[in-house]
Amino acid sequence: MEAALWSDGIPSDILGLISSRLIAAEYFIFRAVCKKWRHAPVTPPHCPAQSEISPRLITMRGDTGIVDFFHPVYNVMTTTSIPIPKLMNSRIRSSKGNWLLMSHGDCDMFFFNFISNEIIELPDLQGESRYITCWMFSCPPNSSSSACFVVGLKCSGNPPDVCIIKVGETNWTFHNLSDLVDTYKRFELTGCSSPIFFRNNIVYVVGDKGNLGLLTINENSTPSWEFYGKPFRGRRLKSINYVFTAEDVENKGILVVFLSHHEGKVEVWRYKLNGEVLEREEITSLDNNKTLFVSLVGSYLKTCVAPGLGNKIYFSMFHNENGVFYCLVNRKYYSFDYLDIKTYSSPNIFNFIRPISCIWIESEDE
Repeated sequence: MEAALWSDGIPSDILGLISSRLIAAEYFIFRAVCKKWRHAPVTPPHCPAQSEISPRLITMRGDTGIVDFFHPVYNVMTTTSIPIPKLMNSRIRSSKGNWLLMSHGDCDMFFFNFISNEIIELPDLQGESRYITCWMFSCPPNSSSSACFVVGLKCSGNPPDVCIIKVGETNWTFHNLSDLVDTYKRFELTGCSSPIFFRNNIVYVVGDKGNLGLLTINENSTPSWEFYGKPFRGRRLKSINYVFTAEDVENKGILVVFLSHHEGKVEVWRYKLNGEVLEREEITSLDNNKTLFVSLVGSYLKTCVAPGLGNKIYFSMFHNENGVFYCLVNRKYYSFDYLDIKTYSSPNIFNFIRPISCIWIESEDE
């Protein structure tokens, strides 16, 4: 007669209580302990109501004005119960803290606070400023410690023209910087890159050719561009479709994720300025204690948020209703389903859904 396993004596309600507090890899290890635990009616993990352990993906349902929040570690989607009319047919452009920079069409820009639902209107764009496609802002618009600048880049310019307003002003300022075209004709930007607004009013932008542009915002004078690094060679350039950038605080630089056009091949590069020299290297690992969350208009590099998610890149993609991440070790995309205890993997992005208007956000205390 076989000896009873110690695990067989644990009541099902206790198993459910334990499993509801496990996340990511811990949950799957729990189900693999023994046959009883694997088939017991255990409870999938629940997303905490208040404390957030990772960035969330916020998505606008443009036709309704409803906001969705996706919690990647728990595969949980929460939705605002009341539509917000101002958000109907709007698009997310950038984020900082609890604030989103939004737009209606080509001319109507405004801020939206997704915690308080507060809205701050900005003056309508006029003339050439209406063709701006790439946006960012320096700090929360209600900040009392420093001025908030909203900056837009006209991606068809070479180098990009710049549109700026300081929150509280009544007019945008458009700067045509085409006089630099002969000197910096190698820097191009078509809107596939997500800029980073760094400290001291400096914007870091990775160009389509892999080189780096720094835009310095001068409050009382014309903004200025500086460019670093040589373009990638033609073979590599042809495959680049999207460029995602995230601040790398520990290394005092940025991480750049290149996504190829067809199958979704992923490359990660570390960029760092050493004086006037751009140091640029491809890396194959984020280390096991780092996770990247990337979207076209905002990305984060975070300390590993859950067991098993180190050295992974979360994209703003879904397989069915489950979040999608890319494993840098196996070079594959994955998603997992807590309810069915299933893991989906793919070497490409063909079967994934990509929301049109979304961004990774981190809440801050009001």
